[in-house]
Amino acid sequence: MKNIYSILAISLFSLSALKAQYTLTDNDINFKKASYNSSMIVADSNSLVLNLSTSLSDNLQETSRMHLLAYGNIAKLGLGLGAKFNTRFKDYYKTTSAEFLIAKGLSLKEKSHLNFGLSFGIDYLGVNENYFNAFVDQSDEFIQNNPNQNVRFMSGFGASYLWDNKLQIGFSMPELIKTTSDFYPTIFSNVAYKQSFGKTKSIYLQPELFVYTTNIAPTTFEGSASFGFENHVWLKLGGRSNKTMLVGLGGGLSFVEVGYNYNMNFSNYEVVNQMQHNINLCFNLINGAKDSRNEVYEIMGEEEIVPEEMFPYSISTSKVESSIEASYYVAVESFKEELNAVASADKFLKKGQKAFIVKEANTGIFHVCLGFDDDFNEIVNKTLIFKNSFAPEAWIIENK
Repeated sequence: MKNIYSILAISLFSLSALKAQYTLTDNDINFKKASYNSSMIVADSNSLVLNLSTSLSDNLQETSRMHLLAYGNIAKLGLGLGAKFNTRFKDYYKTTSAEFLIAKGLSLKEKSHLNFGLSFGIDYLGVNENYFNAFVDQSDEFIQNNPNQNVRFMSGFGASYLWDNKLQIGFSMPELIKTTSDFYPTIFSNVAYKQSFGKTKSIYLQPELFVYTTNIAPTTFEGSASFGFENHVWLKLGGRSNKTMLVGLGGGLSFVEVGYNYNMNFSNYEVVNQMQHNINLCFNLINGAKDSRNEVYEIMGEEEIVPEEMFPYSISTSKVESSIEASYYVAVESFKEELNAVASADKFLKKGQKAFIVKEANTGIFHVCLGFDDDFNEIVNKTLIFKNSFAPEAWIIENK
């Protein structure tokens, strides 16, 4: 009898841990936070993300999953809109979900931003007919009328706080509301801090603590650290409280990133001892399909120089002179006369912004700037934050 109870206990733990593993994988926690926290779509540049994963455990457990995520920003409204599609195959079951995401960003004070997001969608659980071979009668009543097949509505929310593109704090419940009785409230929370090093601040170290909890599985804690050079290359190492080791690496250019993550579970229960291979491909959609680097700006007296097209952001290229050396600057106003630029910068300083002035070496034009960075994706994020809060005319100056 004790053996029966032991087997039941182990089975229950294994199934709950397996459910936790699936949920973590389905929400693509290894890469884009917007996958499990809808509020993050307004704090990131326009992106299209494709994520593929497979889970293996001595051929006892095998799961394949595809995750597609796309989102962008409406700068004039300070809104982020996105869509998420997820499909998973496990033995003869398949799960497919489609969701719509919307988020709003609020500027609390200098460098501090609070974001809120909502998600709405449907989830379908059905039978994977491709799993059966020719010897299986697919007209069988159990297959055709499987009681586990259903379509349900689901909705969730997310919130996040960002400070100076360094500190990130997030909390989300992506499956808060469901139209079925099997209510499994899942909660994701994380805190991360990104510290940059070097003369150009191109090297960074980002430790992170991630917590996942639900009412049908033990709370999972994850600790990790990412080390990288801008967005060109990065390495991630970490572990989870359910005896899982994490190793990830990746890199890319300003418009595309590729990443790979390997999860290995060392628990004593073979059913959850899964090896998870996770591949991520992310396209950063820069100003749609248009390159705005060749835009022409005209100077009209002492009027501000504002790029003709401001959505989602614009870029000008010139060699600049400044006491702050950087590859990119966030500019908000431009003037012929230095005195007018100083007066404008003083206006922003009185509002609590760290304004400074850069001068174009060739034209002598003075630009009032509010931010700088050597990483292109970071400067895009800063520009969008300014545009969504108090400076809708903000644009990027590339120093070269």
